[in-house]
Amino acid sequence: MAGRSIGWALVLGLGASGQANAVEIERIFGHEIVIAGSMPEMSLQIDGRSVLKDATVSLSALMMVAGVPTLVGDRSAGGNACDGSPFILSFPAGGPPRLDGPIDACASIAMEARADHLEFRTKPLPGQDGESWRWSPGEGLKDQQKVAFAPDATKGWSELREKTLQHPADIFQYGEIAERLDALLGDDKSSFEQIITGVGGGEFNGDDYVGSACAQHLCDSTGALVFLTIRDQGAYIAWKPEDEDIVVRPPVKQWPDRARRALKQWAEKWP
Repeated sequence: MAGRSIGWALVLGLGASGQANAVEIERIFGHEIVIAGSMPEMSLQIDGRSVLKDATVSLSALMMVAGVPTLVGDRSAGGNACDGSPFILSFPAGGPPRLDGPIDACASIAMEARADHLEFRTKPLPGQDGESWRWSPGEGLKDQQKVAFAPDATKGWSELREKTLQHPADIFQYGEIAERLDALLGDDKSSFEQIITGVGGGEFNGDDYVGSACAQHLCDSTGALVFLTIRDQGAYIAWKPEDEDIVVRPPVKQWPDRARRALKQWAEKWP
C-alpha cells in the first residue's frame, strides 16, 4: 500500500473464540473512537455515538490523505459469501469526523493509497464488470468507470502448467482455454458464469485441475464443476442451475475416467 502513514495505538483483542471485545482507541485528533460489542453485534462509535453496526467491524489502517488524517476499516455481515466492505473515516481540521461508505459490493475489494486520494477496485470477472471507487477528503466516495472482463489472449494450456490457477472462474483468463469453454457453453455461458464466479476453489492433482463453485447465497441449490487435463488439453464442465437438472458438457461418455470420478463425487450433493 502506497502513501504516508502515521503512528497510532490500535489494539484489537481477539479471544479464544475469535470474537472481538469492546476496544477503546486512544483519543485520535480530539475524538474518541470505540469498537464496541462482539461478533455478531459490533459497532463503531465516535464520541459516544454509534455510526456503524454489523456482525464484525474492524479498523485496519491510518494514513494521511491530502493532509487529512484518515482511518480505513471494514465491516461484514458474517459468513464467507462476501468479503468485508471498506469504509473511510476522516478527520478534517476544524470540523467533525466524516464517515464515507461502506462500499456496497459483494466482492474482494483492493485498495491503493495515493497522496491525495484512495482508490478501491474489484477484479473484473467473467460476466461481471470490475467496479472502482475514488475517495478524497473533499469529495468523499465517488463511483468510477467500470472495467469489462477480457481473457488474456497470450495465455493458454502452456501457461496452465505454471499451476497457479486456484479459483475455477480464473480459467476464463486463459484465452485459449476460454475459447474452448465458450464453444462448450454456447447460449448457456451466462448461466454458467453466474455460478462459477461464486464461492469456490480448486486444486491440481498432477496435471489435472479440478475446481468447483456455487452461486453466492445459493450454495444449497447451485453448483459448477470444471475439470482440465493439461496433457491432452481436455476441458470438461458441469453445472446445476437453481431448480434445474445438472448439465454436462461434453457428454459424459467423452469424459476420461478420472474426470468421471470427480463428476460423480461432485454430483452426489444433488440426488
